Amino acid sequence: MIGLALSGGSVRGAYEVGVYFALKKCHIKIDGYVGTSIGSFNAAMLSARRERQLLKFWRHVNVGKILSLDDDFVKSLKAKNFKGTVKGIKQIITAKGVSTLGLKEVLDELHMENDIRLSKKDFGLVTVRVNPLKVLYLFKEDIPKYKMNDYILGSCYHPVFKQEKIIDGKHYIDGGFYDAMPVNMLLDKGYDLVYAVDLKALGIKQKIKDKKRVVIISPSHSLGSQFTMDAEVIRNNIKMGYYDTLKLVKNLDGKKYIFKKEKDEYFNKMVRSISDYRLKEVKLFFKKKTNKEAIIAAIEYFMLKEKYEYNKIYSVKKVIKRLRKEKKKPYGIYRFLRDLKV
Repeated sequence: MIGLALSGGSVRGAYEVGVYFALKKCHIKIDGYVGTSIGSFNAAMLSARRERQLLKFWRHVNVGKILSLDDDFVKSLKAKNFKGTVKGIKQIITAKGVSTLGLKEVLDELHMENDIRLSKKDFGLVTVRVNPLKVLYLFKEDIPKYKMNDYILGSCYHPVFKQEKIIDGKHYIDGGFYDAMPVNMLLDKGYDLVYAVDLKALGIKQKIKDKKRVVIISPSHSLGSQFTMDAEVIRNNIKMGYYDTLKLVKNLDGKKYIFKKEKDEYFNKMVRSISDYRLKEVKLFFKKKTNKEAIIAAIEYFMLKEKYEYNKIYSVKKVIKRLRKEKKKPYGIYRFLRDLKV
């Protein structure tokens, strides 16, 4: 069996949707989902077979509405209006935290519980009960009937939220306080392989019991703030999750960008007209040992300078041909790339 463990990270959770669709693109069938915090929400939607709805949710998410934030406060955040932002923060402090009504409304509108229970896919989450203190690792069969949304809310209960008794008169806090990436839930359940998404958010990561059965997927670039209001950043994070996962699963070339896989011999032929001295200079500059490593590093150097988009799979040959058309800087790294045989 193959599982997917999703970590917390608030709005950064959009990245995890991209990961799922990339795994699907690679024909990797997932048998079970577990999550912490926003990861538990994503895991619930995926186990309920609501992947298209989940993608639509993240593409059009209204972070301000979910956090029950005043429209003026949201506008001040987007406009980087200092006075408006301070005023909004004061209101949250006076109210002793952000209201959970927005998140509750989202969960109620989705009506997931029945689909989760009927699904053949495993679903699990982590939350922490405050008094008496207890860490809860729960699969769907452990969650009382009609309490699914409550426990998902409990797993997502970030410190910014107003403290309320949400389940049976008890306080709960975000599962990330104890286990930000609940890989061991699936390992203990006998899964043969677990893909785990690490959103690099605050939280405690428990030691993985069997690293040989785990593949960790993490962002190659910054995902931005955990509570970003920027819709474009959120949509780009979905794409980043998709391309980062394709790169990992298909073992594609590149470090800062992604390239179609080519053999070492392909790159060895490219340096036929480059003198040994120049080649050695380039390798020393990028601290690389092989021709392939040096050429890719040089190409990425050019792409960063020219601000190429990350979320694409590039052809080494096409990038070099594009550089030649631009006719810029006939020296240094640019000259080295132009002189390659493609």
